[in-house]
Amino acid sequence: MYFPQYVEQTRGREMTTAFGGYNHTLACADGEFYDMRNMTSRYFPVLSPRRRRGVCRTFENPQGLIEKESLVWVDNGKLYLDGEEKEVSGTISIEGEKTIAKMGAYIVIFPDKVWYNTSDNTSGEIESRFNSNAEVTFSLCDASGKAIVWHDEAYYKDKEPETGDYLMSTINGKSTLRQWSSATSVWVNVNTTYIQISQVGIGKNFKKEDGIKITLDLTGVEWTEAKNIFVNDEGDGKVSINTCITDLTDDCITIVGLLGANKTLTVPIEVVREVPDMEFVTECNNRLWGCSADGHEVYCCKLGDVTNWKAYAGISTDSWAATIGSDGKFTGATTYLGNPIFFKEDCMVKVIVSSTGAHRTVETYCRGVQRGSHKSLCIVNEVLYYKSADAVCAYGGSQPQTISNNLGEVRYLDAVGGTIGDEYYISMKGTDGKYALFVYDTKKGLWCKEDDTAVMFFCRHDEDLYYVDSEDKKLKSVFGTIVYDTDDRENEKRVKWMAESGNLGFSSPDNKYVGRINIRLSMEIGASVDFYLQYDSCGEWDHIFNMSGKATKTFTIPVMPRRCDHFKYRLEGTGDCKIYSVTKTIEEGSDV
Repeated sequence: MYFPQYVEQTRGREMTTAFGGYNHTLACADGEFYDMRNMTSRYFPVLSPRRRRGVCRTFENPQGLIEKESLVWVDNGKLYLDGEEKEVSGTISIEGEKTIAKMGAYIVIFPDKVWYNTSDNTSGEIESRFNSNAEVTFSLCDASGKAIVWHDEAYYKDKEPETGDYLMSTINGKSTLRQWSSATSVWVNVNTTYIQISQVGIGKNFKKEDGIKITLDLTGVEWTEAKNIFVNDEGDGKVSINTCITDLTDDCITIVGLLGANKTLTVPIEVVREVPDMEFVTECNNRLWGCSADGHEVYCCKLGDVTNWKAYAGISTDSWAATIGSDGKFTGATTYLGNPIFFKEDCMVKVIVSSTGAHRTVETYCRGVQRGSHKSLCIVNEVLYYKSADAVCAYGGSQPQTISNNLGEVRYLDAVGGTIGDEYYISMKGTDGKYALFVYDTKKGLWCKEDDTAVMFFCRHDEDLYYVDSEDKKLKSVFGTIVYDTDDRENEKRVKWMAESGNLGFSSPDNKYVGRINIRLSMEIGASVDFYLQYDSCGEWDHIFNMSGKATKTFTIPVMPRRCDHFKYRLEGTGDCKIYSVTKTIEEGSDV
């Protein structure tokens, strides 16, 4: 006689000892986490919460943050270096964020066009302007500004010229200055002539070799020679010239030009050293490089001179500008591998810098920087990272590569990036308006999600990464460094963290029972960890066990067996903790 036989259920143990970070996709594997809060890959393969942050000070109206041997920021229209307010000659608006560029000892603030020199604590405005409606004198001179006295051809019919004498002749309707040479007994053309423009205070706010624009209003004034000097017709009786100052004093400036006869007039005159309006600015090879807001022009300043953007003297140190033909506005700029790169959403414009001044541009159509994510551009271990319209990209010099597949289908925008060590921090806003702060470990290729911090600015200084929180306007550090002695400085309390696995059990078509769970971990004194389970994506979490204590030990978590197709677990804790392994005992059931 045969009796029914009991078949023992298959029981197995699955042990996870390497925790692979954030993976917000359906392909989330065992050891990866579909969701997390305040976790780090710094101790990989161990699962651990991030370090405690530090609060350094509170801002009133944060507008910009950079590092220049110390932290430099603009707060409510004031410039601060290493926590100390600096007096600036010029106006910094309290409206809007600032682009703070640095070159040598200079700090330059855009769009206010104000500079500050950290070596001698001088400051000023990049642009300079002189306007007057008083008497102005134009006279011919030599390079040093010394007046030139000349005669016409009729004068030398009755007089023998001497060495150094000047003759003014008219050839083909244009004046030509020549000088007598006794050695050759001929009149030699003077190749370069100069005009001195004299008026009280005209040169006070300029310097030698400045690139300037001079505009005269000659309405109702008869001066036929003016069109040979001021070659640009501005309309409404105004004429202008773009030139460089070769010499100057407070009351006169000298420019290259030829004057057939000295002239004194009382007319409106404007002398201006202009700087183009630029959307993004970066430094490369002792120059600042910028791009226009409309996406069609790129510029660079004169070599070593942040105040001159239109100085064209025909030499290698000149300013430079180029027109860009591709459509769309610029979305970001940075310097990478020795070249300035200006991004649009669908391309990048690389400037090939030449020591002779013959710079050129190369356009590459690829995924560029997303509009509003210009602050995501960061270089980590010689690789450029940034947020494009649909991904976070890594660019090594050829073509951008996607690194953000693990972030899932969530769309992000307004990204702000920072870097320290091998880690790339990026704060982004989701389409639902909620922010998320992620960390990408470039060495391990792992993502971690920290919290919902909306970062305004990131800036690395010494051995910490600092950022400005847009919600409370505080300057904070990711590793807890406190740099300034202020009343509101503090270290973060115990970190609250969470790690939620993906769905487990899909590798088997049979139903299953989750039995015992073993977790090996260590906790600091006062820390605690809670363990939760969810079955068959029901949306409800069952609290299974609480763990607390110190040192390293293995907690055995008894689980009431429950038939399910799949399950997932969640760890929530407060305080520092290191999780070395999670072991699950699972009994296989049938497919019914």
